[in-house]
Amino acid sequence: MKSYLSLAGNLIEIVKDALSGSGLTWVTVLITLAVTCITTRIITDFQSHSSKTGPGDYWPVRVAPYWLPWIGHSLSFAWNMTSCVRQARDYMGEPVFGIILGGVKQNVVASPSMAQSVLAFRGASNSPFIDRVMERVFGDSGTVRKMSPADRQELHQYVSHFLQEPFITEATTAFVRRIQRETPNLVTFSWSMVDQTPWERASEVTVKNTDGKNVCEANLFALVRNFAAQITTGGFFGQAILEDFPNLFDDLWILDSQFSTLSKGARRWLPIPGLPAAYKARSRLLQALATFQEAFIAWDNGRDPGVKFRDLDDVAEPIKQRARAMHRMGFSSLASASAHLSMLWAMNGNTTNIVFWNLIRVYAEPPLLEDIRKEIAPYVKASRPSLEETGFPFEEPPQIKIDSQGLFTSCPLLKASFYETLRLDSAGFSLKELDSDLTLTESKEDAAIDGLKQPRVYKLSKGDGIAISHGALQNDFRYFSNPSQYDPLRFITTDPDTGAKRAEIHTIKPFGGGLTRCKGRVLAERENLVFIATIVSMWDIEPVRGKQLVIPTRKASPGTFSPKKDVRVRMTTRV
Repeated sequence: MKSYLSLAGNLIEIVKDALSGSGLTWVTVLITLAVTCITTRIITDFQSHSSKTGPGDYWPVRVAPYWLPWIGHSLSFAWNMTSCVRQARDYMGEPVFGIILGGVKQNVVASPSMAQSVLAFRGASNSPFIDRVMERVFGDSGTVRKMSPADRQELHQYVSHFLQEPFITEATTAFVRRIQRETPNLVTFSWSMVDQTPWERASEVTVKNTDGKNVCEANLFALVRNFAAQITTGGFFGQAILEDFPNLFDDLWILDSQFSTLSKGARRWLPIPGLPAAYKARSRLLQALATFQEAFIAWDNGRDPGVKFRDLDDVAEPIKQRARAMHRMGFSSLASASAHLSMLWAMNGNTTNIVFWNLIRVYAEPPLLEDIRKEIAPYVKASRPSLEETGFPFEEPPQIKIDSQGLFTSCPLLKASFYETLRLDSAGFSLKELDSDLTLTESKEDAAIDGLKQPRVYKLSKGDGIAISHGALQNDFRYFSNPSQYDPLRFITTDPDTGAKRAEIHTIKPFGGGLTRCKGRVLAERENLVFIATIVSMWDIEPVRGKQLVIPTRKASPGTFSPKKDVRVRMTTRV
């Protein structure tokens, strides 16, 4: 490989010398570059088919062929990470292979059993990647990245509280109360924007009278995304920050739209559409969260937090603990803000999108919608008091009651629809660096799928980079039949003795690590189930045009996809 890179460099020097000495035209340059690319492809293709036996019976990690020296697979990876990995995997036909990103080899693991081994291996760290994201995406000036190991561990343990009891139960109970209160207001049928909710204004809700009945039209993605974000963020950061910074989510979505570009180190001055706006949005977010940190520390110490934050009692305990710890460690309010921003993005960047995809996929299949409504009926009850019951001459708002425990334990089809949505509409990436050597052995089942009698074994060395494309694994036809088809039943298993059905997530790891790592993955699942169950119980949703909802085209993403274009829908209450 080194000799080849030297050859490519010599070719470039020859071109430079030829131009300076003989006045050759750019046509010659283009021809030379074309020859370089073709030569690169031929050489790397030859190298990719080298011997399949390595020292000590280990399989060598062969690099997928590419066209451009040093750049390697960087362009296709930046354009669509999942597609890049999937094409390389199909070409190489091996569970572990290499790709070149900016002259650096990354070892890609494309086997479920091996991916599980990597994720469970304590000698693999994603800290270098997280540090880059903290700097490039969330604006950390160095304070978070330069923490001592002890401080880093302490701050990490507060994040881990999102996975532990009693916080999970307490947060679930509070979340269910909020969703019971707000789902009837998903659309309020208010004609004036002044009287509409923030999520209605964000989704351009309009009210129309059809056959004597009010109907709301809305952009479904914007409506669901902002509704879910308001509910979720209010439960963690409290209500005050939402009231005092009403454009918080507008800025968060702008930042999220450029996440991939920023994570690659793109500078503000680059002529990339949306990039300058993302930098400005991040500045506003950091300022808002710095104000939150200052107010919280003042409030926590019994001082006046200022006009904007009078009541911070409803901030979740893990957020409070992190804020106190950062203050104790000497973080400035702005340095703390970058850590808060990473948390704000983590709880909204992927989860809110999944709620949208889960909803539209269920509503797009009427038989599935009816089956889910029947399944959840004992646990989610939507109703509206009659005029006789209230004694008022006008209708009372609808009400909804939720048995969350029954919903979580007795609704396998609802849960399976969530898992299938994760499989199709999330494309997370885990990036790790080895702190010690690692031997990877695929399972006998994975080897048999490729027609091998013996599992393949690879040895990776300390310092090697490892990448796992969860999106590629989740759409591999070898593990999922008809992978492009939405089929929740693939995740339902039946107990042969009792006949009881349950949803099993199988081999997909949407919360495995890297870009999709979610410390609150248990909460994320519970929140999604409650969102879907309450909305399908209370609302009828149909397209403004046509008879049936159509799944929109998706935009490539490092986490959960976004639709390329929003979906305009018509909504009416079912009660």
